[in-house]
Amino acid sequence: EGGEDGVGGGMASHNPSTRRLAPRDPASSFLQTGGRSSAIPDEGIVAIYNLSMPHRPEHVFCAGCPVLHARFHPAEHPRLVLGGGSSGQVLVWDARVGRYPVQRSGALGGGHDCELVGMKVLGGDNDAAAAGGGAAAGGGITTSKLVTASSDGKVNYWSVSNLREPVERVTVKANLSCLEVLHGDNMNNEGVVCGDERGGLHAILAGTGRDGSGSNRRVVRTLHPGGVGGDNPLGDAGAEDDPDSAAAMEELLEMGHYGMVTAVAARPVMPAINNSPRSNNKDTMVGGSSSKGFLRGAGGLVVTTGVDWSTKLWAPAYSDKPLMSFLSNSYDYMCDVQWSPVHPSIFATASSNGTLNIWNLASALDQPVSGTDGISIDGPAGHGASSGAAPDSATTSSRQGLNRLRWSLDGRRMAVASGDKLHVLGVGDDVWKSKGDEEGRVMHNLVSRGLIQQE
Repeated sequence: EGGEDGVGGGMASHNPSTRRLAPRDPASSFLQTGGRSSAIPDEGIVAIYNLSMPHRPEHVFCAGCPVLHARFHPAEHPRLVLGGGSSGQVLVWDARVGRYPVQRSGALGGGHDCELVGMKVLGGDNDAAAAGGGAAAGGGITTSKLVTASSDGKVNYWSVSNLREPVERVTVKANLSCLEVLHGDNMNNEGVVCGDERGGLHAILAGTGRDGSGSNRRVVRTLHPGGVGGDNPLGDAGAEDDPDSAAAMEELLEMGHYGMVTAVAARPVMPAINNSPRSNNKDTMVGGSSSKGFLRGAGGLVVTTGVDWSTKLWAPAYSDKPLMSFLSNSYDYMCDVQWSPVHPSIFATASSNGTLNIWNLASALDQPVSGTDGISIDGPAGHGASSGAAPDSATTSSRQGLNRLRWSLDGRRMAVASGDKLHVLGVGDDVWKSKGDEEGRVMHNLVSRGLIQQE
C-alpha cells in the first residue's frame, strides 16, 4: 500500500475475477479468485494475500473448476472460505485441513448446474456485520445461511454446515447476471435483489402470510422487466403499427437498463446518526418504515450498473422505475458498483475504460466528486492511480478495464481489480468521514428534484 493515494503492488500470479478484503481485519489480508495459476495449472484457485507481503499468497485453495465468487466466512474467518464455481458448485475450504474443499454442493437435490452469478451470506452479510464476529455477524457455522444465484434464474438458500441440498429454492423467470442482499432493519427478512441479462431487476422477498393463506413462501417481485429480447409486458406484436404502443415501448426502454445488469448494490446498514434540520420527515431516518419490502428513505436506495454505459439509482419503496441515470462520459461498460460501508451517501463505480468514480448523493446528483474524467487506476506502464488531467486517446486505449471493486470495512481503502492486478487505494477523509446529516441531505436533493414524492 502506498499511502492515502497509493496503489498496492500488482498481483500477477493468476487472472483474478473476485476480490474481498478480510471482514475482521481489512488492513491485513485480502482474497483473490481466478481460473489458472502457473504453480497449479488448469485448476481454479483462491489465493489469500497479506498486504504486507503482496507478492506471494499465504494460502492457496484449489477447486478443479474456475472460481467466480469467493468470500470469507462471516463467523469462522479466517479458517473457512466460501466459493462458487463456473460449474455451479458451492465450495467450502478450511485452512486447517488443506488446499482442497471440505464441502461441495452437487446438482442433485436442487443444486445449481450452471455458472453462479452471485453468492452472499445472509444475516447482516458479509463484511459489515462480520466486524462484530460470532453469532452477531452472520451466525455460527451451524446457523449461517448462504444465498446463491445461477444464470438460469435459480436462487438457492443454503445452510453452510450442509451443502448436500439447499434449504430453500426460488426460481426467477430470467437469465440472472448478479445478486445482492437487501440490508434493512429486519435482518430476518433475508430479501435479495437480482439483475438479469436483459436489463431487468427482480426482488425476492419473504412472504408475510397476510394474504390469508398463512404461507411464508418467498415472493418474486419484478421491479423492471428489462429492455433487451425475451418476453415484454407491452408486447412486440403490432408495436410498429401502433404509435401509442411504440411510444410506450420507447418509454419503457428509457426507464431501465437496456443491456445486461453487471452489478447491483443495496445501501448497507449504518448507525442512525442524523443531525440535519431536514431530517424531521420520518423517511429520512435510517431503519425507518418499509414499503413493498424495501426501507423508505435513503436507507432503501439501490444502485445498478450495466453494459448500456449507465449507472441507475432506484428507490423501490417509492417506485419500480429508476429515479435517475448517471451516464458514462466515455460510453464504456460499467462493471461494478459498491456503497461505502461507513458513509451513507457515497458509492463508487468501476468502468471498463479503467477509471473509478466516487459519487456523493448528499453533495451533488449530477457529477461525481472524483471529477468527470474519473480516477485512472492502471495507466500506461502500470503507473497506477491518477486523476485530474484529462486523458488523451492513447492513454485511454492502453488502460485495462476494471472488473471488480470492494471497500474495506472502515471505508478508508478500496480494492480494485484491473486485468491481472489488484490495486489497494487509500481514500481521503471526506470520503470515509460522515458529518451525520447526509441522510437528510440525500432525501432533500431527491425530493427537491421531484424524483421522490414527499408524503
